[in-house]
Amino acid sequence: MSGNEDEWLALKPQEPSPSQCCGSGCKPCIYDVYEKELARWERAKAKQDKSLLTEEKEQSNNSELNPDTFTAFNISSVEQLTEDTYQYKFELPGNSSLRLSLGQHIVLRGEVNGLEVQRAYTPISPRNAEGYFEVLVKCYEAGLMSQYIKTWKKGDTVFWRGPFGGFPYRPNKVSFLRALWLPAPRQTLAVEGWGYQIPGCDEQGRRKMV
Repeated sequence: MSGNEDEWLALKPQEPSPSQCCGSGCKPCIYDVYEKELARWERAKAKQDKSLLTEEKEQSNNSELNPDTFTAFNISSVEQLTEDTYQYKFELPGNSSLRLSLGQHIVLRGEVNGLEVQRAYTPISPRNAEGYFEVLVKCYEAGLMSQYIKTWKKGDTVFWRGPFGGFPYRPNKVSFLRALWLPAPRQTLAVEGWGYQIPGCDEQGRRKMV
């Protein structure tokens, strides 16, 4: 194998291991990022142009999450709430805010015994909290990420990416509706549906749907 070929193989992106996927349906997933980097590597190798391996990206500071790359955040406090539950507070410079939407989560990267692990967590701090965000974590004895998190202390640097997911909320609006009425003696009403509004109650206090 030629020296040039060895150089290109050394630059080839490594396929992620299963432990590196957080399993929460992130878009882009770490496998999506890998496929993108692999395609870039293949194009660069075909043209024998290593400059194509570097993708120009807008620089982001520590207050900005990025779904494609991990950003460093410093731990400002650690509070043990129960025997196995901890609350961690992370600094956001310049009184900035994450401003995550309803249902969004962020992905943590850690390393345990040389193995990279990624897991998803939802911050518990208010959406408009300035200068910080907080994450509540329950640690499990056999959990890989838990082993990493248990080592955290004030001043440590932790890497997050995101946000991902979300739950779009529109007041008094559901996207699908189906109702099933079971007569006495059960008298049960099950409802699911789309495209219906619940504008309020009528004069008898009953809900109206349109």
